Amino acid sequence: MEKLFEILRPDFLLHHALYGSVVVGFVCPLVGVYFILRRLVFWGVALPQVSAAGISFAFMLQGFGWTAFAGNEADERHLAILGALLFTGLAILLLAALDRRGKGASEGRIGALYAAAGAASILFVAWNAAGETEMMSLLKGELVSLSEEDLHAMLNVFGVVTASAFLFQREFLLVSYDRDMAVTLGRNVLLWDVALYSLVGVTISLGVMTVGPLVIFGFLVLPPMAALPWARGITSLSLLASAIGGLSAFAGFFVSYSHDLPLGPVIVVVASAALLVSGLLHELAGRRR
Repeated sequence: MEKLFEILRPDFLLHHALYGSVVVGFVCPLVGVYFILRRLVFWGVALPQVSAAGISFAFMLQGFGWTAFAGNEADERHLAILGALLFTGLAILLLAALDRRGKGASEGRIGALYAAAGAASILFVAWNAAGETEMMSLLKGELVSLSEEDLHAMLNVFGVVTASAFLFQREFLLVSYDRDMAVTLGRNVLLWDVALYSLVGVTISLGVMTVGPLVIFGFLVLPPMAALPWARGITSLSLLASAIGGLSAFAGFFVSYSHDLPLGPVIVVVASAALLVSGLLHELAGRRR
């Protein structure tokens, strides 16, 4: 209990990192719900890796000695976020365009994208020793510390993402679950697809900068799957998934800090345990009925 009270203190050394990881845990499942509904789980594997490739691309620019991209730590972090947004946005546009054309196997394209992004993430930072060290920590899910300014900016952006996810929930659900009905009701399917994909891109890009691609994939998939058996609608599914994600992040941070373990894998293990417990409890409830 002493460790628990320690991380809850306002003067806790890593309190920005704790708050950042918990916020990511709450927000990522809100967009992960639509990955489940659209059967795009493999997107959740590839897109965080693409985002990591964008971050490593920013480190490569610094390694090339481009003075326009040099600066203090905050400037380098902002550049890395821009790289993540650019790469993730382009990947989403490419995958969405290919899916709309309906040519080729979707799983094959996503697998190829994941492999290419993984290789690029390593190769891009080969020209920057400092970037390589930071990138390897990021790929392993080590938490990147947040400044006060970056934390507030992230809270503002994720606040917009959360509000949008609930305000436009009906439209997002309609274009995800029944596109023909959406067209019949006069909805602009392309517009709502772009809006949803924009939320996905922003959430993944900022999340990868905070907790790494491994944890983001876990947050996108595991909490929604754990919440699915208990949900009675899209709102309850979103709320349950968000709660499971946030609690998994907090519990994972506590276990990681208490036992000096890598944060990323611990959070994913905790979220996986939540999925396992949810499945077992639902099975037991079904047998009793």
